Amino acid sequence: MASEPKFLLGRGETLNRESRYRSGPNDAKPPYTWDVQRAHLLPQMAAQQEVFRQLPLEACPGDRVVSAVTLHPQYYSRSAFPSELAGSIGLRLVGSRPIMVKPRDGRGSNKEGGIPSTVLFLAGRRVQFQRLLEISTGDIEDSLIQDLIKIESMAAMQAEDRLMGSLGSSPELVEIVLHHDAEVDMNWEDAFLEFASASGVELDQAREYQSRGLWFMPALASAAAATRLANFAFVRAIRPMPKLRPLKRPQMLRAMQNVPHIALPSEEALDSSFRVAIFDGGLPMDHPFGLWANRIEPAAKDGIGSSIDEYVEHGLAVTSALLFGSVQSGLQPRPYSGVDHFRVLGDQTVDAKLYPVMLYIDQILSQSNYEFATLSIGPVEIVGDDKVTAWTTMLDDHFQQGQMLGTIAVGNAGEAPVPMNRVQVPSDCVNALAIGASSSGAPGWARAPYSCVGPGRAPGLVKPDLLQFGGIAASQFKFVFPGPSIAEAIGTSFATPAVMRIASGVRAHFGAGISTVGIRALLIHSAVNPDEHPREEVGWGLVPSDLSAITVCPDGSVRVLYQGHLDPSKVIRTEVPLPPGELEGMVEIAATFCYLCQTDPHTPGDYTRAGLGITFRPHQGRFPKPSPPNFRTDPDFPESKSFFEGVGRNTEQALRHDSFKWDTTRHARHRFRASSLDRPVFDIHYQAREPGSKLSPSSAIKLPYALVVTVTASKHPDLYDQVVAHYPTLAAIRPRTHLPLPIRV
Repeated sequence: MASEPKFLLGRGETLNRESRYRSGPNDAKPPYTWDVQRAHLLPQMAAQQEVFRQLPLEACPGDRVVSAVTLHPQYYSRSAFPSELAGSIGLRLVGSRPIMVKPRDGRGSNKEGGIPSTVLFLAGRRVQFQRLLEISTGDIEDSLIQDLIKIESMAAMQAEDRLMGSLGSSPELVEIVLHHDAEVDMNWEDAFLEFASASGVELDQAREYQSRGLWFMPALASAAAATRLANFAFVRAIRPMPKLRPLKRPQMLRAMQNVPHIALPSEEALDSSFRVAIFDGGLPMDHPFGLWANRIEPAAKDGIGSSIDEYVEHGLAVTSALLFGSVQSGLQPRPYSGVDHFRVLGDQTVDAKLYPVMLYIDQILSQSNYEFATLSIGPVEIVGDDKVTAWTTMLDDHFQQGQMLGTIAVGNAGEAPVPMNRVQVPSDCVNALAIGASSSGAPGWARAPYSCVGPGRAPGLVKPDLLQFGGIAASQFKFVFPGPSIAEAIGTSFATPAVMRIASGVRAHFGAGISTVGIRALLIHSAVNPDEHPREEVGWGLVPSDLSAITVCPDGSVRVLYQGHLDPSKVIRTEVPLPPGELEGMVEIAATFCYLCQTDPHTPGDYTRAGLGITFRPHQGRFPKPSPPNFRTDPDFPESKSFFEGVGRNTEQALRHDSFKWDTTRHARHRFRASSLDRPVFDIHYQAREPGSKLSPSSAIKLPYALVVTVTASKHPDLYDQVVAHYPTLAAIRPRTHLPLPIRV
């Protein structure tokens, strides 16, 4: 009789214990003396005042203007925020954007292309900026000097800084983005509406969208009108409205020779306790998925319009991919879950009229409690390092608040010239999985040539996150169409629901004991990249379609899932489970952290509000050599080794000293000599931040997280059993229903 499979172990969080926080020394020397800095800044402040004086009063509500203040890269971190400019001068941070800076001196001054820093958008009355100029010419408080030394440059925001992309002489659809805090900026909303009307811009107020720090609004504007409106102080950007990504229309196989026969199962979904939300082109009345799929049509008020055959066929293919994957001849597998397919495309959303689509999706997610959602649609717009779109903003909010697992297609422009081949909005969400397409699901797979490439936008530079088979010309993705018959096509549109199918399979078999963020961590953790394709092409790798590769431990390995919430500013010490006694040979430790957090779209350089400082300590009996004064050996802090830090080496992110801390996904694997391991641990420090403050916010929420750790020791085939015996609080997560296992020869 065959033994029971060794299913992954849960309750890893029982191996957590609290620890102390210990920071390293900070001996950074200021790059400039005050005399040098004053001589540099005073002319810039004076020039800024001259620009401010020339702005029309109607463009400066409450006499307020906005300055772009570029920080020296040495002061990029949250703790270095120049709070005295806000405190003593009264300026307010309304946003920021990342930038590469080559400073005059100090860190980064020897780098030809500069290193990452940030531009702060500071708002205040013109008299306050004049006061800053006057103060800087005479005696000045030391605290303000310390903040002014952090500034590399300062300049007034002008119309040309806010115009992005090219517009024509005739009115066309544009997207206007404003710095806007709903609590403090209501008093200038009417002034903006009047200024827009006077500028010749026709706003679509019925389609506006507001989020933390930003106000998005579609409009009609010519180049001349947009230029006039760009003088308004709180405008951040005016750009052409992107169009809908082209949707690949599946082709029927009924005219081909040797069309395979298919049959659909007669059972309902394996688990009826949850459903997956699909947002796409809709389903036809005669769709063959009646047992498993709900066809949900928009109302007239939603602004979507009537269905379009091409979009409906795309939606039909996406639904088939989620229910069955790429179909094979014969009886199809029983779907893991049911789906609710929301038609969000129609004859009123063609061309660039995408705001109704986004707002309709927002409405559905606001009124429901889905744990799983998938999108294979979006605008034709590559991610930008210094911008966040309304689409990304809206989805990141929903995925975080509902702890929802989302999958989003990265787009099919991978063969376009650089940089137009980069992953597309909204796949830059940090609280969702961005999915690309592979050429196959078998050994020898590679990125499908059309699948868009990374990097993503910091802090989530690893985009796509994952790949799954999406088809290529010689081997296309196959779908069930009415008949039932078979159609085929290629695209990331189909790889994306295929990944969601695998995720729903984990939930259907193992239940809600594995959280959605836990499923996300398991998918990333089990992804493979044996041929070491570049990370910007394949992300973390190909997701296995076989659920046992995700949830079953082979001989010589043990996989443990840790789940829960982290408290802000606290440090948790998490033990990596190893059996007692000495192991032999080499030991591999693979670890994946995933968490969900609030985001700040108006500060894309500091987009995530939560970060993890993770320190790996492999041996409890080995300590660092005594360091400078006040850093003597502490028995609570064994020697540390890098674990995740090398993942982004040679990227822009790696050049920022705290870059990895703010990424919602961390994944790495390393091999160690068994003798170098003794009760290894990860020290996890949850650090919260808030724009405009150098201190951790007292109101920071608990952070939902999941950690997956796999230990592999090939010379110890009974490693799993030894760990189970030594850690009685760990328990196997067994499937609630029979899990098909591959036959291994």
